[in-house]
Amino acid sequence: MTHQAADQNQPMTQPHPELTPDDWRRICDALRYLGRDLHHRSFSVTPERRELLWEEMDQCLALADRLSDALGDQHSAEASVD
Repeated sequence: MTHQAADQNQPMTQPHPELTPDDWRRICDALRYLGRDLHHRSFSVTPERRELLWEEMDQCLALADRLSDALGDQHSAEASVD
């Protein structure tokens, strides 16, 4: 297992308090946009480079999903307090 893969298995800490939920949603959207952009770029490069771009794309999309899940959990917890 690589160091990077091991880091993905660590629980996420709560988002930085200075960022609003809208800020975190924008970050998630930007990560997804970056993932799509990497996918589009991958068609014009060598197969070796394509594999690297796809790995990075997967990482961006996975991080966006993890952040969205954490935001969903946090938003649910805040909603239950109201």
